[in-house]
Amino acid sequence: MIPSLSYGKDGRIENLVSSYQPGQEISEMLSLSTLDLQSGDELLTRPFEEFNDMSILDRASLDQKDWLAWSDSPSENPDESFMFTGTSGITRNKIISTAARLTEQVIYPRVFAQNDEDEEDQASGYVMERAVEFNCRRNNYEETFLYGVISGLVNPISYFMVDYAKSYLEILEGTASKYKRTKVLDEMFSGFRHALLPLDEVLLTNPYQFDMNLQPVVMHRRRVSYHEVKSRHKNHPDFEHVKPGIISTLNSTDSLFYNVDDTIGDGLVEETRFMYRGRDLEFSVVNGIYLSNPNVDYNPFKHRRVQKDGTTVPVYPIVKYGAEPIDAKRFYAYKSLASKLSNDKEVVDRMTQNAVDASTFAAYPSIFTMGAGKLDRSVFIPATVQDLPKDAKVSPATGFANPEYAYRAAQQAKQDINESSMDPQFSGVQGGGNKTARESILLQQNAIANLGIMGRMIAQGMVKSIGELMVDDIIRYQSVGETMELAGGTLGMKYMTMVLNEKVIDGGKKSIVIRFTDAWAGREMSKEEELDKSLGLLEEGGDDKKIYEVNPSVWIRRKYLIEVEADALKPKNDSFERTFKTELYDRAIMNPLIANDPEKLADVTRDFLFEPTVKGEGAKYIPKDTQKVMAGIIPGAQNTPGAGVAGQVVRNGAMGSKLQV
Repeated sequence: MIPSLSYGKDGRIENLVSSYQPGQEISEMLSLSTLDLQSGDELLTRPFEEFNDMSILDRASLDQKDWLAWSDSPSENPDESFMFTGTSGITRNKIISTAARLTEQVIYPRVFAQNDEDEEDQASGYVMERAVEFNCRRNNYEETFLYGVISGLVNPISYFMVDYAKSYLEILEGTASKYKRTKVLDEMFSGFRHALLPLDEVLLTNPYQFDMNLQPVVMHRRRVSYHEVKSRHKNHPDFEHVKPGIISTLNSTDSLFYNVDDTIGDGLVEETRFMYRGRDLEFSVVNGIYLSNPNVDYNPFKHRRVQKDGTTVPVYPIVKYGAEPIDAKRFYAYKSLASKLSNDKEVVDRMTQNAVDASTFAAYPSIFTMGAGKLDRSVFIPATVQDLPKDAKVSPATGFANPEYAYRAAQQAKQDINESSMDPQFSGVQGGGNKTARESILLQQNAIANLGIMGRMIAQGMVKSIGELMVDDIIRYQSVGETMELAGGTLGMKYMTMVLNEKVIDGGKKSIVIRFTDAWAGREMSKEEELDKSLGLLEEGGDDKKIYEVNPSVWIRRKYLIEVEADALKPKNDSFERTFKTELYDRAIMNPLIANDPEKLADVTRDFLFEPTVKGEGAKYIPKDTQKVMAGIIPGAQNTPGAGVAGQVVRNGAMGSKLQV
């Protein structure tokens, strides 16, 4: 809300002068930012040809109405009160079925090596992929992703914010007679904060700039509790001027700030985060009070991206996305699935209403009388008595209402909706008998192709961009050490350790442990030292862990050696996986290259025969000494080149050695 001053008949300002009167530099900054805020507000209510001369708020309101299947209220006119005003839930059902297909497998940001043949790229990509997965599992990514997909299908534009926070709180330690307050990290509110933002909370100024990072300014405006704002800004010298219900407004004529009543009256305060990427400027304003660095020249962006030369540049922490494009990357918003279905849904509703009304007429037809006078509605009430003259004639009005045609039109509109979204056969279980893996794959691909642009827009516009923002924050916040008091009272650097539990590795369930450490900083390790360290990590991990150690200073410089993509949209399920892997197993064991190699045959048996069913327990069904087992089946198998336990140890240690950089 942008408040305005009140003027009396004499033209004088009637509002009280605010106790908040900042210096000239802050006043000028607030004056310019207020103009940007006005432009952003105007953009929400401006009619656009791309929305058929509707504003984005009006378009969103209609889409929400269809999504929620809201019906119009019955007419207050007694003669029309019988008319059916219900609405179809077909738009909601279509959005739910489409979202179910898109979210059948949660789509994570996947990290790949830029060059699969380069060991450094592979190592950097592997660590980053595990780090991204670690953070997705620790935070509310899966739930937010589900709601994010639905939001993208319902609204003309959706926003997903990736923010990283470190929250601290004071805890009491000791006893009642002797205690102290200690400042500790609050893990509940620290780390990645994935959040979906309502479209009216994000304000832009250029509707014809599709790329978010090319927008001159992005403003995140929201209403929050006073206590939440106080917890973050209470140490700012001007926070004392923040009062719920009062907004400080600058008058450009006399350059004074005045108090204006907050007309919303919900007891909250309005916080706006202004972000100017081109100027590397970010600051917060609460109820018109500037609460950032008093030195206005130094308010750098919080979210930054590491470039190849090691410098960091500002990046907006908000991702925008939608279901389908409107034009060739010109207009900033999208065509929602709800909007795409709206015309056909209107036909379904209108024809269904007509059919129900016609059925009502057919069941309770109007009555024509001759000599009987006017018969009111009471004649339709059971057990009523109506006295008619002896020669009166009474006949129902028939043939005026036939619901059949309306029902046909409604069915045709429903078919048009199927063609516009996703056919029902792709929203549930496929009919017919058992299918081969190839047939299943083709059906899956057809279903994904039917989703078409929507699937790609969600995967690339949403998930890929989220992953890139997460990579930025992982590098800047999680791979750096914190100075802490170590044992003995000395100060040292403490680095983060990431643990991913119960990952299936080599046919067994193991935890992946990634330890950032500066123990190898500035050291050159020989191949022998790398192998010794890898074997040491292998021995330390034992049967239930796989440990990797990473030198963060070198790893950060290699950030540009990785690429972020959305995981494949191919849905996975146990039945499909078992069918596919069993067919592959049948073919693999007939291949002489596999059949004559005991190790490879054991791996294939473990991964493609047992693993799809027992999930992480496949290794226990494979004999430890495959050489002896195969010696009785294939003469000379024990002399197979490359076979043996030692080779496996070296291979297991190889990845570990690459990560000690």
